[in-house]
Amino acid sequence: MWNHTRLVLGAVALVGATAFATNTLVAAPQDPGEQADAGMEMDPAMMAEMMRMAMPCQEHAELMRGAGEWEMSYRMRMAPEAPWMDATGSMTARPILDGRYLLEEQEFTFMGMPMKGVSITGFDNSTGEYTSMWADNMSTWWISSRGKKNDQGAIDFRGTMKDAAGERPFRMEILHVSEDEMTLRMFDTIPPQGEVEVMQVTGKRKQ
Repeated sequence: MWNHTRLVLGAVALVGATAFATNTLVAAPQDPGEQADAGMEMDPAMMAEMMRMAMPCQEHAELMRGAGEWEMSYRMRMAPEAPWMDATGSMTARPILDGRYLLEEQEFTFMGMPMKGVSITGFDNSTGEYTSMWADNMSTWWISSRGKKNDQGAIDFRGTMKDAAGERPFRMEILHVSEDEMTLRMFDTIPPQGEVEVMQVTGKRKQ
């Protein structure tokens, strides 16, 4: 508990010190006599930009419409020549951090093994990219990716896959077909073929 408290206090102090330093750098005193108060002022343009980057926007509102209970169908294969294997499961999605991220919790059984996974999806105002993080009970690390919408309206995420085979690029496309249906396609990098589709997911909102 003490170590945790120290970490929290240290993080708070770091954030506070960074904010103070930023204010000092961007402050614009009118005359030398105002230099003593310069560190307490912030350039209005920078303040407006900070607010823009921090506040949820249209893309966040669209993501939050995915909140609710979903029935999930999965198709997966381990290699390009391997047969597809099917599984079914469920997903619960809810907004977190005041609508800035959508938290999705999934459960299904694959090859006789119960699987649980958590994804956090958001939109980064500073870069104009969608963001995604995934973790599950079959690993001890996060897989992160970023992307933008393609011409078909699907979010085209790209990141680095990590497992016992090592690290390599991967890609996934998430498309909200309607308010009540979504699809996901995942592509892994498997030598010598290169990009191979290894997962297909369909989600339907529970009525």
